[in-house]
Amino acid sequence: MGRLNSQLAIKIGTDIVFMKRYVELVNNDTFIEKILTSNEMEILSNITHPQKRLEFVCGRYAAKEAYSKARGTGIGEITFHDVEILRNSLGAPTCDKAEVSISHDGDYAIAMVLVYE
Repeated sequence: MGRLNSQLAIKIGTDIVFMKRYVELVNNDTFIEKILTSNEMEILSNITHPQKRLEFVCGRYAAKEAYSKARGTGIGEITFHDVEILRNSLGAPTCDKAEVSISHDGDYAIAMVLVYE
């Protein structure tokens, strides 16, 4: 984290998603188009296992909510398409606007986001 110095403010956002609430929505094109950018939808199109698809969508949803919380606005002023979370060469989530961590366990997906200002 070479960007971190005494002149930068760090803002943190977190969100947790109960994935069972989204099982049906993962196959709803209207919902997916609302949440994911076209690049994220392309990644999703290559995920065939139902649980992995659910984890991907819920993880992105949680991360975007966490980002909006870190920015202090919540979803509304910031839309789901204002932040894009792709994958680095190792498959980890990456975002050009923030540091992002996404985790899944059982029925939950959680995301933490750090924004530097």
